Amino acid sequence: MSQRRVVARDEALNPQMVFGSDVINRIAAGKKIHRARLEPELLRFMDEQGIPSGRPVVAVGNTVMAHFLMGRSAASLGEFPYKSLLPLRRRLSHRRGGIQFEMLPLLGPFVGSDCTAAILASGMYRSPRLSLLVDAGTNGEVVLGNRERMLVTSTAAGPAFEGATLECGSLAQTGAIRAVRHDRYRFRPSVVGGGEAKSICGSGVLDAVAEAVRVGKVEASGRIVESARLNVSTGQRPVFLSQSDIRDVQLAKGAIAAAIQVLLAEWGASAEEVERVHVTGRFGASMSPKSAERIGLLPPMQRNRMRRHGNLALLGAAKATLEPLLFEEAERFASNCREVMLSSHPQFEQAFIDSMRLEPWN
Repeated sequence: MSQRRVVARDEALNPQMVFGSDVINRIAAGKKIHRARLEPELLRFMDEQGIPSGRPVVAVGNTVMAHFLMGRSAASLGEFPYKSLLPLRRRLSHRRGGIQFEMLPLLGPFVGSDCTAAILASGMYRSPRLSLLVDAGTNGEVVLGNRERMLVTSTAAGPAFEGATLECGSLAQTGAIRAVRHDRYRFRPSVVGGGEAKSICGSGVLDAVAEAVRVGKVEASGRIVESARLNVSTGQRPVFLSQSDIRDVQLAKGAIAAAIQVLLAEWGASAEEVERVHVTGRFGASMSPKSAERIGLLPPMQRNRMRRHGNLALLGAAKATLEPLLFEEAERFASNCREVMLSSHPQFEQAFIDSMRLEPWN
């Protein structure tokens, strides 16, 4: 704490994966979900690092995960009118399994404290200029605003840009294609760790689709031309995108782009008026802005306006750990946030349908 540096870091897959990869299936699991607990892993980590068990732990996550962590049923978030049993826009505290958890404010039934932490880390809540924050994960979150007010929303982008659910997809691990360009009639992939490609991760998927559209191998409608699949690497273990994979990319791209368009319409601004864009998440940190613009995932913009971040939610949690007064600051800007519910928004459906096409913004 005194040196303000990260001493150790550990990562693990959520044990709730056994109940499904999305929050709807986990909500349906009901009380069983509480058996997949976080506390044993945390206590082991704290013991290894010599951290006293009495020290508070700052946690961030989406609203459903917050309910599980705080020992509350998430059932009300799985059915209309989607009510949170936890208070919104203020700090949460809960003692569980011998650990004192402190959580940054939730912003809405579908926008959690991870988004609050990302806003905190980006600094957009202090800026007078209009900024856009995009987390293109499975539960995609989009924020538009400045120090006066903010619009926030969540959109079901699906896991296509995280890679793991595609036929040859994976996380950004050794052997995964992370970037692609098309040159002289063939794809030229860049592979994590070098060597032969074994899979393809989210940033590679984005590049492959964008390049395929550019050279005419995939139509703007998403149809693969002259083949049943798009071959990205043809080694001993071919890596390809199937037609189904392309459709999943279209769904993810459409959900994110439509969410941005709806927030811009709610604000009364054009894409050109956005002065800063923050893109975060495992995918966002490594994606190509040019590819994102080519298929219309993001609006066209000057390169110096975009900032890519690996994990703004984690950075925001770390900042709040180092400076507890930021909890109060987060409560202040949370009170100026308004959640836009896309499921009932009159413009979302048409924006989503239009955004399914793999082409730049008009």
